[in-house]
Amino acid sequence: MKTNIYHITHTPATDSVSLRFWGCNMACLGCLCKEGIYDHLLKDDDQKYFANAPNAPERLLDLDQVLDRLDELNPRRIYLTGEEATLDPNYAAITKAFHEQFNSENVLYTNGFKMPSMDDTDSVEVGIKAITEELHQWYTGRSAEPVKNNFIRYARSGVRLTAASILIPGLVEIAEIERIAQFIAGIDRNIPYYVLPYFPAGENKWRKTKPEEVAEAVERVSRYLTNVSGCQGVKKEILHEVERVV
Repeated sequence: MKTNIYHITHTPATDSVSLRFWGCNMACLGCLCKEGIYDHLLKDDDQKYFANAPNAPERLLDLDQVLDRLDELNPRRIYLTGEEATLDPNYAAITKAFHEQFNSENVLYTNGFKMPSMDDTDSVEVGIKAITEELHQWYTGRSAEPVKNNFIRYARSGVRLTAASILIPGLVEIAEIERIAQFIAGIDRNIPYYVLPYFPAGENKWRKTKPEEVAEAVERVSRYLTNVSGCQGVKKEILHEVERVV
């Protein structure tokens, strides 16, 4: 069975693996994939190895290949991440196989534009790019309405749900982050929300987010939500050890 998976990384410290899926249904202007298609949390030595890698995968893996590789690691947690995992037509079969073979916690990272079967997904983090329709349309090429509707469906599905947004100076600023938080609070103010910094990608004018800007955003949106945190963008906080790479 073919999958859209092209890259696997392992983090021994947390007994977890991350699977990167090829293909996306948005065209975000500041997408980090513009800087490279492999895991951006790789150690420096591994990043150098992939520095001259192609801008598209050389191959996609069969499910049996993925299972064989993970069988060596027997992960406790499996992250299904992107580009966009929900586009894999065999998503339901993939997550079911992970539950059956590893009894793993299956964690989906998604832009929320599409909602796959949740039967074998335990946790979902929806990356909400913006909530203002015109801004979302301009930045992603897609309407925000399906994202909002699916976020409500995720909240009602019974999975553990979190949300995250990238604070982009000059584009998705603190006021927009507040609007996103208000939308989330209207569903459930206890949904955890993460404010993330922007790292410049592609030919864009936006600069990297400053730690104090993330801190201010966290303080502001904490008026609406009970569980808010932010990544300051410090290198040692975002890198993890990678043992194996496919």
